[in-house]
Amino acid sequence: MLVHQRLRLLLCAVGACALAPSRRDFARSLVGVGGVAVAESARAAPADTATLKAALLAAIPAMRDGAPATNATISGASAAAIEVAAADLERASNARGSARNPALDGNWRLVYSNAPEITSLARLPAGFRLGPVYQPFDLRRAAFENQGAVLHATGLIRGSTRVVGDFRPAARGSLNAAGVVNDRDRRVDVEFRRVVFALDRPLAARTVVRPTPDPALARPAVDATFLDDALRVTRGGDGALFVLVRAPAAVPMLSDAERASLYGGGSSDVVSGAGLGNWSRTAPGVVAGSDAGSRYGARAP
Repeated sequence: MLVHQRLRLLLCAVGACALAPSRRDFARSLVGVGGVAVAESARAAPADTATLKAALLAAIPAMRDGAPATNATISGASAAAIEVAAADLERASNARGSARNPALDGNWRLVYSNAPEITSLARLPAGFRLGPVYQPFDLRRAAFENQGAVLHATGLIRGSTRVVGDFRPAARGSLNAAGVVNDRDRRVDVEFRRVVFALDRPLAARTVVRPTPDPALARPAVDATFLDDALRVTRGGDGALFVLVRAPAAVPMLSDAERASLYGGGSSDVVSGAGLGNWSRTAPGVVAGSDAGSRYGARAP
């Protein structure tokens, strides 16, 4: 029972991080978490863009179980090389006017981030470790999800999180939490509707949290600085880097009917920006409740 409770605490942290595009505005692309901005195809010559993309992807090492690499799990030199490669691609692309770019549609997997909310999950205690992190988008429905897995060294325990949200293009000229102006029309605002923490095995359990925006904080929003059919580079409000590649998601997005059912069910409220690491200690019901038949938590592939 103690192991199950500890995993639930970890799931709270993982799902919360997926909601944190910046430490101040509770919105970052993620785990992820997150990120819901788009960027126009690069304006550099195709050969230059291909070279810069290849350099960025080559700089990112493959991690165990498909988890994203972070600056806490690779060498400082490797992290610096990734940042340089990303900046080179961003400068070449000079993306603008892309908040409705159709290339955003589909499934994405996070392969690298230096965001604190991701790096804090790089070394989980008690044999737990972060697994793959996916972010599917549906442009038709203006919907997205952040899906993350938490694995255990024994292979006997597995948990997951699913952040369910909506997005829309941000107003031109709007400011994010860091005061950066949306002057290139490549930012989208996001709304987090529910977060589902699930213990998938050995027992099935589920907790649902409803994030409530803090009116004192900037609207959650993220920018992406490069986007094509295979690669997305996103920056959080404080400049944190997220690199995602197109890949099939392990779990399908919820349908409209499933979302409606989720929204109509019971949940615990938490104020966005309240401190994601504090959810497990301060949010009522985060470490309680179960639903063995629920589909809302991501299942083992």
